[in-house]
Amino acid sequence: MRLEQQYEEVLRLKREINRKLKEGTDFQNIKELILLLTGDSAYPRLKQKDNQLLMLDNFFGIWLEEKKKLPQIGIKADIFNKISSLDELERKYRRIKYLGYRTENAVPEHYREQTLKWLKEDNVSGLATGRIVFFETLKREENLLTIARYLKQRGDSINALLLLEYGNEALPGRERLLTEEADIWISAGEYKKALELLGQIKNPTQDMKKLIEELEGLGQVVRNE
Repeated sequence: MRLEQQYEEVLRLKREINRKLKEGTDFQNIKELILLLTGDSAYPRLKQKDNQLLMLDNFFGIWLEEKKKLPQIGIKADIFNKISSLDELERKYRRIKYLGYRTENAVPEHYREQTLKWLKEDNVSGLATGRIVFFETLKREENLLTIARYLKQRGDSINALLLLEYGNEALPGRERLLTEEADIWISAGEYKKALELLGQIKNPTQDMKKLIEELEGLGQVVRNE
C-alpha cells in the first residue's frame, strides 16, 4: 500500500471511529465499534502505524477486561467514559502514560499528584492504569508497586487492588506485588485470598512463613465463628 493510499485509509477509519464514538460509548455502541473494525480489512494493518489507532486497540483490550471485573464491584464507568472522539481518547491515554513516566522518573510529588487528580476526574480504573503503565514503561514492577501505594495512601484501595491484580497476572510470582495485594485482602479480613497469594511466593522468608501461619490461624477462627 502506497503512503498516499495508507493516509487515505487511516483518515477513512478515523472518520468512521469518530462517528461511532460521537453516537455514544455504552456497551452496545462499543461492541458495535469493535465488530465494525474487526470486519474492516484495513484496521489490523494500520493500527500499528498510527498512534491513535494503536491507543484505541489498547482501550478495547482494557474495556473487555473491565466489563468482566468492574460491574461485580459496583463500578459503572469504564475506559471509554467521557470519550466522544479519538482526540479525547488520546488525551486520556497520555494522562495515564504520564503517571507511569512521572513515577518511573521520580519527578517531584506535586506532578504525580496532578496526574492522579486527572485520572480520578476521568474515572480511570486501577486496571486501566496498570495495563497502560505496564505497556508504556520500563521499570514495570517498581512502577506498579509505587502507584498502588499512592492509591492506598489516598484511601483508594479498590483501584489499588485492581492495579495489583493486573500486575500479578502480568508478572506472576513477584513477591512484592503478591505481598502488596495480600495486604489489601488482609485489611479486608479476606484471609483465604491473602493466603492464596502468599502461597505463590517460591522461597518465603521465616517472617513470611510466620505471617502465613498466623493467617491460617485467623482463617480457622473465622470459619469456626
